[in-house]
Amino acid sequence: MKTETLKKILRVFLTLQWAKELPRQGFIALGFKRNEADSVAAHSWTTAMLVYFLGSEMKKQGQKVDVDRAVKMALFHDMAETIVGDVGTFVKSMAKGAFAPIEEEGLKWLVKDLPSNKEVISLVEEYMARKTLEARLCKVADNLDALAQAKGVPGAQSALKYFKEVYHITKIPWHKDAVEMILKDEIEPERSWQKNNH
Repeated sequence: MKTETLKKILRVFLTLQWAKELPRQGFIALGFKRNEADSVAAHSWTTAMLVYFLGSEMKKQGQKVDVDRAVKMALFHDMAETIVGDVGTFVKSMAKGAFAPIEEEGLKWLVKDLPSNKEVISLVEEYMARKTLEARLCKVADNLDALAQAKGVPGAQSALKYFKEVYHITKIPWHKDAVEMILKDEIEPERSWQKNNH
């Protein structure tokens, strides 16, 4: 790898470190304390993991889904926030799309020197458009990740209804089932390993 290329990649990598310290603003606006709101980086990681698990299962069931593309989309979907900050969903809806060009501009600045910049920008644009199955799958995972975070915070109970308003965007039939399972505590984190170690 050329030294100059390595430097360009490391520059973006070091900038992305900021996302570890960037709290998700929508949660702060709901009254979460700083330690209750996750970071943009944490959210992107768990969203990408969930996209991989769900996408792999969809593919196994015969759906034409490009899992690798969907995972990359999940990793990149909030990358721009590293530069422009995180703006909560409610504020974005107030702005009626005004933030989209700002986030787009931030992303372009961030990745301008990356060898893979066109792919990153293209995947984020695809995610924002919500037209492809991969983009809609990514939105399901984004939604479920935020729900899982909100579910554990008593002050967020009034906001949980928002998570039911996203079905019409994703048009993925089991999205609703997943939200209901999480809301009704039908699924718990895996803890059987704790019981076996006594």
